[in-house]
Amino acid sequence: MMNTLNKIKIDFSTYILILLALFAGYIKNVFVILLIVIVHEMGHIFFFKFFDIEIEKVTIYPYGGVTIVNNKLHERIYKDILISLGGVFFQIILFFVFKGLYENNLIVLTTYNIFRLYNLSIIIFNLIPIIPLDGSKLMFCLFSKFLSYKDSYIMMILTGIISLIMFIIYNYVYKLNDLVLYIFLFFKLYEVIKSFKYIMNKFYLERILYDHYYNEIINDIDDIDKLRIDKYYYFKDRNRYINEKDYIKKRYY
Repeated sequence: MMNTLNKIKIDFSTYILILLALFAGYIKNVFVILLIVIVHEMGHIFFFKFFDIEIEKVTIYPYGGVTIVNNKLHERIYKDILISLGGVFFQIILFFVFKGLYENNLIVLTTYNIFRLYNLSIIIFNLIPIIPLDGSKLMFCLFSKFLSYKDSYIMMILTGIISLIMFIIYNYVYKLNDLVLYIFLFFKLYEVIKSFKYIMNKFYLERILYDHYYNEIINDIDDIDKLRIDKYYYFKDRNRYINEKDYIKKRYY
């Protein structure tokens, strides 16, 4: 656990926000937000550790946390769902903690109300399918149940673009513009689009190197782009069938 804690870093922008809040008199608000963000990220970390997925780095920003892990793309879909919802689960637990503190007169009503507002707002925000928020990962899991990995990835990007545009329009209408947040989200979206080819190559390579989980064997397929996470395929090559490992080796390597 200590090894994981050593990987948690506070971004420089977070320190700037704390300093500005101190001068502006909003230090309580900022610390409540940071507490929620850290607890949210600990929820993801809990499930990463539970499923024995290696954590490389955790960065805490003023508007959320980002956890970088070293994992295979061929994880069970239910694992990815639990990991994505881990932050929300921990925020719900934190809500009951604060509720208990308030009911036992350990915190005042204003602190409790500040917490409730930010906690609910962060839950809703994270469930929006904007890349890299948890909502986009949940949408990818949903698409993966019915579509190929490639099509699921493309649909996640398209959904992320539409959601980001709608999010900016909504904020503009209600005068909630946050240029730094927009830049961050656009940058993360760009990273995902840019890494598309790399991710697909990694996906195919993992099909060769590892024996992944599958719940169904599908025969007589002729398009490698139809590969799904939880299926195993046999390709028709002229008058014979080739398993997916040999077919991918023959085509790409």
